[in-house]
Amino acid sequence: MSENIIMGDGSKRSAGRDRGPVDPAHTLPNSAEGLTVELINRLVSERHPGTTVTAVELVEAKGLAQQVSTAGRARLRLTYGPGSADLPRDVIVKMVIGDAGVDGALYETEVQVYRDVLPGLDIPQITCLGAAYEDKTERLILLLEDLTAKEPFFPLSIYPPLKPDRVAGQLSHLAKLHARYWNSPELDTMSDWLGTLLKGRQFDFLNAICVPAITQMMTESTYRADLVARTGWSPQQLWDGVMATHAYHAKVQPRTLVHGDTGAHNTFHLPDGSFGFYDWQLSASGCWAHDVHYNIIESLSIADRRANERALVQHYLDELAKNGVTDAPGIDLAMEIYGRAIIWGFTVGWLLCPERNYDMKIIITNLERLYSAMGDNNTLALVEQAQRELAS
Repeated sequence: MSENIIMGDGSKRSAGRDRGPVDPAHTLPNSAEGLTVELINRLVSERHPGTTVTAVELVEAKGLAQQVSTAGRARLRLTYGPGSADLPRDVIVKMVIGDAGVDGALYETEVQVYRDVLPGLDIPQITCLGAAYEDKTERLILLLEDLTAKEPFFPLSIYPPLKPDRVAGQLSHLAKLHARYWNSPELDTMSDWLGTLLKGRQFDFLNAICVPAITQMMTESTYRADLVARTGWSPQQLWDGVMATHAYHAKVQPRTLVHGDTGAHNTFHLPDGSFGFYDWQLSASGCWAHDVHYNIIESLSIADRRANERALVQHYLDELAKNGVTDAPGIDLAMEIYGRAIIWGFTVGWLLCPERNYDMKIIITNLERLYSAMGDNNTLALVEQAQRELAS
């Protein structure tokens, strides 16, 4: 979803902190031409001591207007010095080219996940060569392996949907992530950059744009207006329901570190059978179901989701147990928590997505999957129950 977010007029930015080897005398660039050997070498050598970059070739650069993303992209070919680690030569750089696409909080979060979280997780991941975020300019540099030569598949929901066994594998990866931080006091030590689903710069950003952006898009799209009418709720009621869901789950379920944006479109799949998640901008401290509902519903066809949903949630719970979690909910309670969480996927995950970012067929496909899942799981009734209990 993070590439779906649009900046709302008057959205407020707030200060973060520098992350990475940022030189105050030489700020992070906002053009691909600023990707100098000195800068790239500094970033790579900080993450991979003993490695040096001796030459940088700029292959391609694209700004926001040329792609679906919250940041610019550049492709580099690197040359390494003697004695360097065996790192990819072809690199994708996620960076600000021209103007930023989102609030800097999202950039800071992703940089910090690559710097401090992913190195400690035994899950497949794209090789990271370096990462930095600069508070003063709200710019980032994220150096990732360019997977192009490995012929990856990046699902876009309708080309084609994933199969249940692959989704089970994705849930196994999420269970490892969640188990690692399940009710962990480490989450408190991350609070200077990691928000919760109801507090922090990331939430403030979403809170500012969600209702006005959805309301505006409804005036421009008959489909969106009709879909919201089908729910019987207004954009404000839907967003209030999202917030109530997060608040209720924070009271009744353990917290963990969630990826935050686990749709199929944020997964990569390689011919050797390996697969994993990328785009960690919306990571937060929150409830496990935030990740699980979105991954299952957005990855599968409606028919496959209906036939396999409960079994997949049970598989996820079993994987938590294998990774040492002893206080996960039973399947009946888990399905209730899962069902309530769907309001986020529907409201923020895709109702907030502007048409300029995806073909409308993709947007409709995902919204219909989420709308059908809300009906099948009594989502709105579960949200109302949570609102009543919070008010009592």
